[in-house]
Amino acid sequence: MHRQTRSCPTQTPIFSIAYLGSVGSTLQRHHIVYAGGGGSSRTGVGNAIVAAEVGETGLVELCRLDTGAELCSLICIGPKRKLLPSVFGNRFRICKLSGFGSSLQGQRHIAVASDDYVSDFKKEGPSINCCAVDDSRDVLAVGGDDGKLRIWAVSNDEGRFRCTLVNALSPGHTSSITDCSFSESRHLLATASKDGTCLVHSLSTGATICKVSTSCAMPLSQANNYREKTPSAKLLVRACKFVGDNGIISVQSRSRGDAYATKWSLVASDDQDGTLDVGLVATRRISRHPVSAVCLEGELIVHGNVEGMVGIASTTDLSSLGRHLQAHELPVTALAITPDMSSTPPRVLSVSADYKLVTTYLTSTTRVTMARFSVLFALIVFLLRNLLYTCAVRYGLWCE
Repeated sequence: MHRQTRSCPTQTPIFSIAYLGSVGSTLQRHHIVYAGGGGSSRTGVGNAIVAAEVGETGLVELCRLDTGAELCSLICIGPKRKLLPSVFGNRFRICKLSGFGSSLQGQRHIAVASDDYVSDFKKEGPSINCCAVDDSRDVLAVGGDDGKLRIWAVSNDEGRFRCTLVNALSPGHTSSITDCSFSESRHLLATASKDGTCLVHSLSTGATICKVSTSCAMPLSQANNYREKTPSAKLLVRACKFVGDNGIISVQSRSRGDAYATKWSLVASDDQDGTLDVGLVATRRISRHPVSAVCLEGELIVHGNVEGMVGIASTTDLSSLGRHLQAHELPVTALAITPDMSSTPPRVLSVSADYKLVTTYLTSTTRVTMARFSVLFALIVFLLRNLLYTCAVRYGLWCE
């Protein structure tokens, strides 16, 4: 795979990033929003949420919201860019972006547009780890260290957002929730956890309709040793993303060692009780180190690991699309992918606490390479099947 990278220095360590959209007729400039900072005031590094433009000339800041002594560790945004939930420890607040899509740069700004809401109640060290936005119905899903996913309804009262807790999905996970994802139809919600499982929830009923135990997808060398009675909680599911409505992709690993991606199918149960049966479609090793960030867009799943490397795989069969790139000196904290346009291939944006934003360009050669790999793989399978059949017939091992 032919790939190029460009590194842009940033003023602060970055812990979260969200993609806003492309601008200009050439689609070479992209608007993003990111959050980061030094945390404590003793570091001398300020904390902020920043909107910026990434282009051929580098990273240009458009506007910022200083958050004082509070570090924003996570931001997320929905397809319609209406809501910008921002996480501070075990609390979140809704921020609002204004002026984007307008040619008047002076009108662009980020502002706090809600009160703070507590959404994690772990007794010691509570923290929100993930959120997902359905801004078509103004719904926000939030998960954290207490293992419960909370669903919030967001209303707009004359420009001020109010959040109302609709449901705290129970029984939930037995350990921290690490990721959550809406299905394409927005009727289902998947969660990943450090307890080694993924759960699929129905938003209409609030019920858990499917449980995925990811340990069954791990190789024997990585799976639990039943003789040693190793608890399954030591398998950590780092991410869980929907692929349409009928499938999910999970990424899991131990606290050290290889990380694996697994594709699961979801079908209605024969019991007709509203539950889903899960099937293992494919599993592959995607990294020799634990994965610290995952982003899925279209046919690509991008992952960054604790060694600062970025890799790209296909959502179709989880095959790796080229070698891993050493993008950062510290663990990758967040990723974003620009849309795949017919004239402009997608780009991968990765961030870390190393004061860098790295853009990985997927050139048009990438698509040709993917096609060649697919044809070559199909040809090899065809030849092997014919060879095995010929040998079986020759030596009397094949029965008509």
